[in-house]
Amino acid sequence: MNILIFLILGFLTSILFPPYFFLPLGFIIFPFLCLIIEKNLKKLNNTQSILYSFSFAFAFFISLLFWLKNPFFVFEETKNFFLISVFLIILLSLIFSVIFFIFLRFNKFIPTLFLVPIIFISFEFIISIILYGFPWISFSLIISSNDYLILLPKYFGTLLTSYLLLQAYCLPYIFLQKKINYYELRNFLIILIPPIIILIFSNILFNQNDKDYTKKIDIEIFQLNFKNNIKVNSSERLDTIIDYVKNSSSELLIFAENNYPFLIKDVRFNKIQNFIKEGQTVIIGGSRLETNKYYNTLLNISSSKISYFDKKILVPFGEFLPFRNFLSFLDIISGPEDFSSGVQDRIININKKLNYIPVICYEIIFYWKIINNKNINSDFIVNITNDTWFGKYLGPYQHFYFSKLRASEFNKPIIRVSNNGISGIINSDGKIISFIELNKSRSIRLNINFKDNNKYYKMHYYLNIYFLIILLLLAVPNFRNK
Repeated sequence: MNILIFLILGFLTSILFPPYFFLPLGFIIFPFLCLIIEKNLKKLNNTQSILYSFSFAFAFFISLLFWLKNPFFVFEETKNFFLISVFLIILLSLIFSVIFFIFLRFNKFIPTLFLVPIIFISFEFIISIILYGFPWISFSLIISSNDYLILLPKYFGTLLTSYLLLQAYCLPYIFLQKKINYYELRNFLIILIPPIIILIFSNILFNQNDKDYTKKIDIEIFQLNFKNNIKVNSSERLDTIIDYVKNSSSELLIFAENNYPFLIKDVRFNKIQNFIKEGQTVIIGGSRLETNKYYNTLLNISSSKISYFDKKILVPFGEFLPFRNFLSFLDIISGPEDFSSGVQDRIININKKLNYIPVICYEIIFYWKIINNKNINSDFIVNITNDTWFGKYLGPYQHFYFSKLRASEFNKPIIRVSNNGISGIINSDGKIISFIELNKSRSIRLNINFKDNNKYYKMHYYLNIYFLIILLLLAVPNFRNK
């Protein structure tokens, strides 16, 4: 075996993801991976198994997540710490190689055809929940550019969609074997036919029950493209924001995360409120200080009322320093003070008829922490962010396509406003209605219609359990034979 083969396979896997979307490659990569595992890796010793799987993972992550170094180069003081991003890539690669090794060495009854997608999905799930969680590696993201396949997360959720996609990619492996294994082919069909049936009948049944459009609102979003420079004239930036407010007649005006240029010590915005018209609402992000605690805040401002939501899922090393007592030498990266997590319910009312779910920055990737019983009936989602830290290439695109996944998965429109892009309005099917390109300064105005959509999200949990049971039942005969 040659390590170079695994490095190449890892790199090729990364270009299945945004912004590349070379989807057909998956039908080559994963069958070949199945073949290698079946013919070679099961014969290797423990060290070799870990080394080869680590090589695959490292090539995959270094290509997919190389943009993680970009935040360290925004300021001169932090550029020498960029190796922290490499450490994260090495850590993820080690976790993958350990999971790969455990499944390979202790599996006695799961056929390779099903083992490969199970390994990848187990990794996807585990890194989402350990420590602070990093659910950025989602194979559902592969189909986020396709307006037809993007419907899969609506009916099956993110995790199950990832599994079904990888299982489909592994199908050619059946025909690469010297003799077609009809047992594996039968089980493959048993796994994939039920989702197809569920998809067809759900689409017919639920679409018939969907109500007509009952609510609408005139929205304008603003991509200001402010630079991450704390030395700029904040008054000029505020004047720019006020000019947009004065000149807009839209009902809902949305700016990006931290577009408000001053530290908010008292939640009063007279300068903005003086120009807000009756029935108009302004959403803008800013940094807030209360009782010596800092918050990353989304502000909902009308002419007579101000409400807000403080970010709950904070970025390690960005908004707080993990294990600060032991890592105080890294203060220069995250600052001497940590941001605090918010306590408000994740829902804000615009008026008596419309409300939305506030989501700040990378909170959008934590799909199981956004929807709850209090906000599941909300009308839409507002995701404000500042992707200037992510660079010009991979990061902003990956972040944007996560919003497409969430719109489909939650069956709710998402209004995404990023300081430098990509900003856009996405409908409840995950399709882009309109967007602003990366690093452009402009605005979009649209009339958005809402309807009381079905809550598919409630059934995702039960579908995950159902397919887990199916996999276990299919493994039982093989286990008995072994």
